[in-house]
Amino acid sequence: MTIEFLQIEPTTRCNFTCGFCCGRSMTQSDLDIALFERALAQWPALRHIELQGEGEPLLHPRFFDMLALARERGIVVSFITNGSLLDDSAVERVLVGGVEKISVSLESADPETFRAIRGGKLAKVIANLERLMAAKRRRGLALPLVGFSVTMLRSTKDHLDGILALYQRLALDGGITTQPLQHMPGYTAGYAPEMAAELLDEHEADYRLVRFHTKVRPLSKRAWSEGGFYARLMAGWRPTSRRCPWLERGTYVDRDGTVTACCMIKDATQALGRVGDPPEQIEARRSAMRDQLARGEVPAPCRGCEIARYATTGKLDLVRRAVRVGLRVLQDVAVGS
Repeated sequence: MTIEFLQIEPTTRCNFTCGFCCGRSMTQSDLDIALFERALAQWPALRHIELQGEGEPLLHPRFFDMLALARERGIVVSFITNGSLLDDSAVERVLVGGVEKISVSLESADPETFRAIRGGKLAKVIANLERLMAAKRRRGLALPLVGFSVTMLRSTKDHLDGILALYQRLALDGGITTQPLQHMPGYTAGYAPEMAAELLDEHEADYRLVRFHTKVRPLSKRAWSEGGFYARLMAGWRPTSRRCPWLERGTYVDRDGTVTACCMIKDATQALGRVGDPPEQIEARRSAMRDQLARGEVPAPCRGCEIARYATTGKLDLVRRAVRVGLRVLQDVAVGS
């Protein structure tokens, strides 16, 4: 199948110290720009690139060169950042460069909690976002969309309303995406005991996410229909479909050129190959994973993945779960909690 969506990792280096990020235990290195160009050439049908991996993308010294190379080919570009490096120069280059969406990652709008989790200053991130949104308004630009990307921890599961309030105060327009702390082995293997205790079980995660998104979705319909890489990649996907959009239209390349089925697979022994390998070899391995998922089996590299969990859940079980979650949400809304 044709690869239209590529997430590529600019760097594993970061100026923050998030305890749930597996990048902090990886070799600290940058993507070679020549490797980036080879990846573009390997998949000529690319429509959208996400410049994001296990580091802060704006730390790459040639980040904006990568942006320009992609845009010259008509490829849409978005990225996720911790927001700490969006100074005047970076804001100018982002606006000129034609980025579609910027997502800023955070887990709490409380400064002390933010610092404890991320090792950075929330005030600086907020000031940078104010700078970005003001510059965007002065120019009368519709893009980039700017939103939040939230990893939900057990200790911050009640911080989502504060994040929503900050989103509204900053007049952001790119929506808020949320996911529970990763259960996939490539992540959990590096969790310290205190981070492992932050994992939510699947029922609690479902409830919190559904409850939150009943509030978030009305904020910006456009953010959900044109909301960057992940919204476009996942468009049309349905739970229990025994499909994964990554295995049909997307792939991931790390800063060393290793190709995996998606951004959440960190074990090199489960790679599809490397940039430059024969395309038919990579496609054969992707096809084998697709076939396994279609049979209702979770491929070994996908263990712990939320998409795979839903894709292999029976429809009746999913309906029952949705009813339970929906009733809890309705009860909360009724009492104003």
